[in-house]
Amino acid sequence: MNEEIRRRIEEIEEAYEFMLAYAAQGRAEEGADGTQIRNFLTRFGKAAAAIPDMLETIAAEESAGFLARFREDSKTMASVIEIMLARGNISSEVVDNANGLIAVRSYLTSLFFLDKAVLA
Repeated sequence: MNEEIRRRIEEIEEAYEFMLAYAAQGRAEEGADGTQIRNFLTRFGKAAAAIPDMLETIAAEESAGFLARFREDSKTMASVIEIMLARGNISSEVVDNANGLIAVRSYLTSLFFLDKAVLA
């Protein structure tokens, strides 16, 4: 199960790297290749949604509090992605603002801690 969770984490990392690059492009409009940002956001969302359920099998007593908070952060992250995907146009500014959200940073930092400390 740990390897499957790590695979999902890699998908999220890849999507987030794309989000950073997309934000830096200064696009006001998605344009014809806008499906790329939508594809990455969709993959991010699916991977993020899958991880909390997978954690049930590895929940250790000492990680219970962390995992409970991570589940809540996962719900917030899913909402951020849903909001972006619901827009008719995903500009670089929208992605940049999402990247800057404390909730997004908290989720990603928790995800990396999960990978290195909880799954170790």
